[in-house]
Amino acid sequence: MQPAMSRVPAACAGDCRFFREEGSGPIDRNKPAGPLLKISRGTTIYQHEQPAHFCYKVVEGAVRLSRLLPDGRRQILEICLPQDTFGLETSECYSATAEAIGDVVLLRCPRECIAELQDERPHVRGKMLSMLSRGLCAAQDHVAMLGHQSAKERVACYLLRLAGGHESQQAYTVRLPIGRQDMADYLGLTIETTCRSLSDLKAKRIISTPDRHCIVIQNFAALESVAQGD
Repeated sequence: MQPAMSRVPAACAGDCRFFREEGSGPIDRNKPAGPLLKISRGTTIYQHEQPAHFCYKVVEGAVRLSRLLPDGRRQILEICLPQDTFGLETSECYSATAEAIGDVVLLRCPRECIAELQDERPHVRGKMLSMLSRGLCAAQDHVAMLGHQSAKERVACYLLRLAGGHESQQAYTVRLPIGRQDMADYLGLTIETTCRSLSDLKAKRIISTPDRHCIVIQNFAALESVAQGD
Protein backbone atom coordinates (compact mmCIF):
# COMPACT_ATOMS: atom_id res chain seq x y z
CA MET A 1 0.00 0.00 0.00
CA GLN A 2 1.31 3.47 -0.87
CA PRO A 3 2.31 5.93 1.88
CA ALA A 4 -0.39 8.36 2.96
CA MET A 5 1.73 11.43 2.04
CA SER A 6 4.74 11.67 -0.25
CA ARG A 7 4.90 15.12 -1.89
CA VAL A 8 7.40 17.74 -0.75
CA PRO A 9 5.48 20.05 1.64
CA ALA A 10 5.70 23.71 2.50
CA ALA A 11 5.38 25.16 5.99
CA CYS A 12 1.99 25.22 7.68
CA ALA A 13 -0.23 27.99 6.31
CA GLY A 14 -1.33 29.22 9.73
CA ASP A 15 -0.48 28.94 13.41
CA CYS A 16 1.16 25.51 13.61
CA ARG A 17 -0.02 23.68 16.73
CA PHE A 18 2.42 20.78 16.56
CA PHE A 19 4.48 22.31 19.36
CA ARG A 20 1.81 24.55 20.87
CA GLU A 21 -0.14 21.51 22.02
CA GLU A 22 2.90 19.69 23.41
CA GLY A 23 2.15 18.49 26.93
CA SER A 24 -1.15 20.36 27.13
CA GLY A 25 -3.58 17.45 26.86
CA PRO A 26 -5.89 16.42 24.00
CA ILE A 27 -5.92 18.55 20.87
CA ASP A 28 -8.88 20.89 20.56
CA ARG A 29 -10.36 20.14 17.13
CA ASN A 30 -11.92 23.62 17.02
CA LYS A 31 -8.54 25.38 17.05
CA PRO A 32 -7.28 26.40 13.60
CA ALA A 33 -4.13 25.28 11.78
CA GLY A 34 -2.23 22.03 11.56
CA PRO A 35 -4.09 19.50 9.40
CA LEU A 36 -5.67 16.52 11.12
CA LEU A 37 -5.41 13.40 8.99
CA LYS A 38 -7.78 10.46 9.29
CA ILE A 39 -5.87 7.32 8.33
CA SER A 40 -7.60 3.98 7.86
CA ARG A 41 -6.49 0.70 9.39
CA GLY A 42 -3.41 -0.85 7.79
CA THR A 43 -2.43 2.25 5.81
CA THR A 44 1.29 2.92 5.38
CA ILE A 45 1.92 6.47 6.55
CA TYR A 46 5.52 6.42 5.33
CA GLN A 47 8.10 3.82 4.43
CA HIS A 48 11.62 3.09 5.66
CA GLU A 49 14.18 5.20 3.77
CA GLN A 50 11.50 7.38 2.16
CA PRO A 51 12.41 11.12 2.28
CA ALA A 52 11.31 12.48 5.65
CA HIS A 53 9.05 15.40 4.71
CA PHE A 54 6.62 15.29 7.66
CA CYS A 55 6.50 14.79 11.41
CA TYR A 56 3.40 13.44 13.12
CA LYS A 57 1.59 13.38 16.45
CA VAL A 58 -0.99 10.72 17.32
CA VAL A 59 -4.35 12.19 18.30
CA GLU A 60 -6.42 8.99 18.30
CA GLY A 61 -5.50 5.35 17.75
CA ALA A 62 -2.07 3.75 17.53
CA VAL A 63 0.77 3.61 15.01
CA ARG A 64 3.52 1.00 14.74
CA LEU A 65 7.05 1.81 13.63
CA SER A 66 8.77 -1.24 12.21
CA ARG A 67 11.62 -2.48 10.09
CA LEU A 68 12.03 -5.69 8.12
CA LEU A 69 15.11 -7.74 9.00
CA PRO A 70 17.26 -9.31 6.26
CA ASP A 71 15.68 -12.73 6.89
CA GLY A 72 12.19 -11.32 6.33
CA ARG A 73 11.17 -11.12 9.97
CA ARG A 74 9.58 -7.90 11.26
CA GLN A 75 10.81 -6.01 14.29
CA ILE A 76 8.42 -3.44 15.73
CA LEU A 77 10.55 -0.62 17.09
CA GLU A 78 7.81 1.41 18.77
CA ILE A 79 4.08 1.57 19.33
CA CYS A 80 2.96 5.21 19.25
CA LEU A 81 -0.13 6.07 21.30
CA PRO A 82 -2.12 9.32 21.65
CA GLN A 83 0.13 12.36 22.28
CA ASP A 84 3.21 10.45 21.05
CA THR A 85 5.20 12.01 18.22
CA PHE A 86 6.98 10.15 15.44
CA GLY A 87 8.79 10.88 12.19
CA LEU A 88 11.13 13.37 13.90
CA GLU A 89 14.27 12.41 12.03
CA THR A 90 17.78 13.84 12.26
CA SER A 91 18.58 12.50 8.78
CA GLU A 92 16.87 13.15 5.47
CA CYS A 93 15.05 9.80 5.37
CA TYR A 94 12.72 7.90 7.70
CA SER A 95 14.46 5.29 9.83
CA ALA A 96 11.44 2.96 9.94
CA THR A 97 8.09 2.23 8.31
CA ALA A 98 5.02 3.74 10.01
CA GLU A 99 1.64 2.00 9.73
CA ALA A 100 -1.78 2.65 11.22
CA ILE A 101 -2.70 -0.25 13.50
CA GLY A 102 -6.38 0.65 13.48
CA ASP A 103 -8.16 3.79 12.32
CA VAL A 104 -6.05 6.71 13.51
CA VAL A 105 -6.17 10.50 13.60
CA LEU A 106 -2.83 12.28 13.22
CA LEU A 107 -1.60 15.83 13.44
CA ARG A 108 0.89 16.36 10.60
CA CYS A 109 3.61 19.00 10.45
CA PRO A 110 6.07 19.56 7.58
CA ARG A 111 9.76 19.57 8.49
CA GLU A 112 10.01 22.92 6.71
CA CYS A 113 7.55 24.35 9.22
CA ILE A 114 9.61 23.01 12.14
CA ALA A 115 12.77 24.55 10.67
CA GLU A 116 11.06 27.95 10.39
CA LEU A 117 9.62 27.75 13.88
CA GLN A 118 13.01 26.92 15.39
CA ASP A 119 14.46 30.02 13.72
CA GLU A 120 11.58 32.32 14.67
CA ARG A 121 10.73 31.00 18.14
CA PRO A 122 13.71 29.87 20.25
CA HIS A 123 11.47 28.10 22.80
CA VAL A 124 10.46 25.65 20.07
CA ARG A 125 14.01 24.29 20.07
CA GLY A 126 13.55 23.17 23.65
CA LYS A 127 10.29 21.42 22.84
CA MET A 128 11.87 19.76 19.83
CA LEU A 129 14.75 18.56 22.00
CA SER A 130 12.26 17.21 24.54
CA MET A 131 10.48 15.20 21.84
CA LEU A 132 13.75 13.79 20.53
CA SER A 133 14.92 13.01 24.05
CA ARG A 134 11.77 11.04 24.87
CA GLY A 135 12.15 9.09 21.64
CA LEU A 136 15.77 8.27 22.46
CA CYS A 137 14.88 7.19 26.00
CA ALA A 138 12.11 4.93 24.66
CA ALA A 139 14.55 3.38 22.18
CA GLN A 140 17.13 2.78 24.93
CA ASP A 141 14.51 1.18 27.18
CA HIS A 142 13.45 -1.06 24.30
CA VAL A 143 17.03 -2.17 23.63
CA ALA A 144 17.58 -2.92 27.33
CA MET A 145 14.36 -4.93 27.42
CA LEU A 146 15.27 -7.00 24.36
CA GLY A 147 18.78 -7.64 25.60
CA HIS A 148 18.25 -8.51 29.24
CA GLN A 149 14.66 -9.38 30.14
CA SER A 150 12.92 -12.71 30.01
CA ALA A 151 9.71 -13.17 28.03
CA LYS A 152 7.49 -12.81 31.08
CA GLU A 153 9.38 -9.72 32.25
CA ARG A 154 8.92 -8.08 28.82
CA VAL A 155 5.18 -8.74 28.82
CA ALA A 156 4.82 -7.42 32.37
CA CYS A 157 6.77 -4.25 31.53
CA TYR A 158 4.62 -3.60 28.48
CA LEU A 159 1.40 -3.97 30.47
CA LEU A 160 2.72 -1.54 33.09
CA ARG A 161 3.59 0.90 30.32
CA LEU A 162 0.05 0.69 28.97
CA ALA A 163 -1.21 1.45 32.48
CA GLY A 164 0.60 4.78 32.13
CA GLY A 165 2.22 4.76 35.54
CA HIS A 166 -1.14 4.16 37.20
CA GLU A 167 -0.88 2.39 40.54
CA SER A 168 -3.87 1.20 42.45
CA GLN A 169 -4.96 -1.29 45.05
CA GLN A 170 -7.99 -1.89 42.85
CA ALA A 171 -8.21 -3.73 39.55
CA TYR A 172 -7.27 -1.51 36.61
CA THR A 173 -8.35 -2.07 33.01
CA VAL A 174 -6.09 -1.35 30.03
CA ARG A 175 -7.14 -1.55 26.41
CA LEU A 176 -4.64 -3.25 24.13
CA PRO A 177 -3.93 -1.02 21.12
CA ILE A 178 -2.35 -3.96 19.28
CA GLY A 179 -2.99 -7.64 18.68
CA ARG A 180 -0.94 -10.55 19.99
CA GLN A 181 1.25 -10.73 16.88
CA ASP A 182 2.15 -7.04 17.04
CA MET A 183 2.87 -7.41 20.74
CA ALA A 184 5.16 -10.36 20.02
CA ASP A 185 7.00 -8.46 17.28
CA TYR A 186 7.47 -5.46 19.57
CA LEU A 187 8.70 -7.58 22.47
CA GLY A 188 10.99 -9.67 20.27
CA LEU A 189 9.10 -12.89 21.02
CA THR A 190 7.11 -15.47 19.13
CA ILE A 191 3.34 -15.20 19.36
CA GLU A 192 3.29 -18.56 21.18
CA THR A 193 5.68 -17.30 23.86
CA THR A 194 3.73 -14.06 24.24
CA CYS A 195 0.43 -15.89 24.69
CA ARG A 196 2.04 -18.34 27.12
CA SER A 197 3.42 -15.47 29.22
CA LEU A 198 0.00 -13.84 29.37
CA SER A 199 -1.53 -17.18 30.34
CA ASP A 200 1.02 -17.59 33.16
CA LEU A 201 0.19 -14.13 34.52
CA LYS A 202 -3.48 -14.98 34.28
CA ALA A 203 -3.00 -18.31 36.07
CA LYS A 204 -1.30 -16.50 38.95
CA ARG A 205 -4.27 -14.10 39.14
CA ILE A 206 -2.02 -11.13 38.38
CA ILE A 207 -4.15 -10.23 35.36
CA SER A 208 -7.43 -11.29 33.80
CA THR A 209 -8.44 -11.12 30.14
CA PRO A 210 -12.15 -10.42 29.62
CA ASP A 211 -11.50 -10.28 25.86
CA ARG A 212 -8.55 -10.16 23.44
CA HIS A 213 -8.41 -6.37 23.48
CA CYS A 214 -8.79 -5.85 27.20
CA ILE A 215 -6.53 -6.80 30.12
CA VAL A 216 -7.39 -6.16 33.76
CA ILE A 217 -4.42 -5.75 36.08
CA GLN A 218 -5.57 -7.40 39.28
CA ASN A 219 -2.35 -7.06 41.27
CA PHE A 220 -0.01 -4.16 40.46
CA ALA A 221 2.58 -5.13 43.06
CA ALA A 222 2.87 -8.65 41.70
CA LEU A 223 3.08 -7.40 38.11
CA GLU A 224 5.84 -4.96 39.02
CA SER A 225 7.66 -7.79 40.80
CA VAL A 226 7.54 -9.89 37.64
CA ALA A 227 8.73 -6.95 35.52
CA GLN A 228 11.72 -6.49 37.84
CA GLY A 229 12.62 -10.17 37.62
CA ASP A 230 11.81 -11.00 41.24
